[in-house]
Amino acid sequence: MKLKERYQACIEYFSKTFPDAQTELAYQSPFQLLIAVILSAQCTDKRVNQVSPQLFGLYPTAEAMSKASPEEVFELIKSISYPNSKSRYLCETAQIIHSQHQGRIPQQMNELVALPGVGRKTANVIQSVLFGKSAMAVDTHVFRVSQRIGLVAPTRSFLKVETQLMRNFSDSVVPMAHHWLILHGRYTCLARSPKCLACGLKSVCKYYQIHNKPYMKTTKQPSPKKLKPKTGKLTPVAAVKQKPAQNAKILKNQPAQKTLKKDSSISSKSLTQLKPKQKNPSGFKPHVSSLKVGDLAPSFKAQDQHGKWINSKDFKGKTLLLYFYPKDDTPGCTKEACNLRDHHSRLVKSRYVVLGVSADSVSKHNTFAQKYDLPFSLLADTDKTIIKSFDVWGPKQFMGKVFNGIHRNTFVINEKGIITKIIHKVDTGRHAEQILAE
Repeated sequence: MKLKERYQACIEYFSKTFPDAQTELAYQSPFQLLIAVILSAQCTDKRVNQVSPQLFGLYPTAEAMSKASPEEVFELIKSISYPNSKSRYLCETAQIIHSQHQGRIPQQMNELVALPGVGRKTANVIQSVLFGKSAMAVDTHVFRVSQRIGLVAPTRSFLKVETQLMRNFSDSVVPMAHHWLILHGRYTCLARSPKCLACGLKSVCKYYQIHNKPYMKTTKQPSPKKLKPKTGKLTPVAAVKQKPAQNAKILKNQPAQKTLKKDSSISSKSLTQLKPKQKNPSGFKPHVSSLKVGDLAPSFKAQDQHGKWINSKDFKGKTLLLYFYPKDDTPGCTKEACNLRDHHSRLVKSRYVVLGVSADSVSKHNTFAQKYDLPFSLLADTDKTIIKSFDVWGPKQFMGKVFNGIHRNTFVINEKGIITKIIHKVDTGRHAEQILAE
């Protein structure tokens, strides 16, 4: 089936199944929709709708919420995922909208993503729902469903999914298509147990064609019958089933097994030489940065996940927390980033400015930050200039193999640009605690 035919089949099916598809978030004003979408990150719409009535009852407008403290908002949204970060986002976003935009929600993408807690997905939702623009918000449902059906090529990039969907859906269909894919993923194409038999897209869905072909469902074959020996002699299997006395008699008549005797001609030294050679030389020592506490930190300049240029000169008078990590969206790096995100308010209160650095591109950083709702900048050091200036590139060992890579190091740089703390052994699950520890 051609890609164009698959898209047309989906449009025909979804337009009949979800003729009036729209967001399931409850709101009464543009500001309330923005707040609800921020709360919905890594959280269900159902949970958000349980919390928002009380929140909007106390703070219905940007002006009202701008006067609230994060602690007050936290008490109202603490049942939602990541309440510490989101309570701060809501207050800061309300203050910016009230003071800089006269209480109105900005329409441009660059103005929307500049708001705390607003990533590309949230900005696309606002542009589509509030302003009727042709914008495709890619959340986990859209990301999963579009790849399962075969509307987009397999990828790990949310931005690539958005680009492919925008290319193949017409501008008039895009706003509805966003809701179609979300609702289909929420009620039919579930993440763990998709309801394929109840789905009306079986004939065009690649996932169904691969995982639900008839020949893959085989009935359990009966185990073959054990053959009885033709002679009166017992086979080893049959002998085990006899009585202990009979077993002892049979085993007695069996020839004794020969045991290997140690050859005195082979010395212990030669035995060690016969062992297989190890992949890596013994005594491997991982690379350690040559920078020390008290050194002047190297200057740097790079783009973050939003394409904004970040310069070390901009942080004079502030305490900078610069952490280096190997790669976006890998288990250890994700765990570390989420730990820093969950304790970001504590780090900010302690006057830290958090910056992450890896060799990933701006687009990969954007996808990673959007996926996990990261409130700090990630620098795209694709040419490894910053990485090498801080001397965190060098030999590493993993699964018995030695290779060059980025070492997970964190540098605390004071307001004068002096390194005051270096963490070489990072605990990804408790990194914030390591930083805040005296």
